[in-house]
Amino acid sequence: MKVIKKEKLVRDIAKQTNNNISDVKTIYNALENVIFNYLSSASEDEDICIKLFEGITLDGKYIPEKTKKNNLTGETNLVESKIKPKFNITRSYCEKLNS
Repeated sequence: MKVIKKEKLVRDIAKQTNNNISDVKTIYNALENVIFNYLSSASEDEDICIKLFEGITLDGKYIPEKTKKNNLTGETNLVESKIKPKFNITRSYCEKLNS
C-alpha cells in the first residue's frame, strides 16, 4: 500500500499551483482547522455536512447521551453524548475514478 502523507500533498499542490510550500502548508493547516471546527459544532439541533470535494463529503452527526444496560452484569451505564464523524464518497465519484 502506498501512503501519501501531508508533506507530499503540500509539495505536490505547491508545485501544481506555483505557490510556496509554506503558503500551501498554511492553507492546508487552516483548512484542517476549519473542517475540525465545523464538525465539532454538530449539536442536537443540527448535524453538519461538509462537501469537501465534488463527490466527497464529511459528516458530523450528534449522538445524544443515553443509558445502556450491560448484558453480563445488569448494570446500567450512562454513555456521554458524542459527535460521530463519517466520510462519504458518491457513486459518480467512484465511477469517474474507475473510468
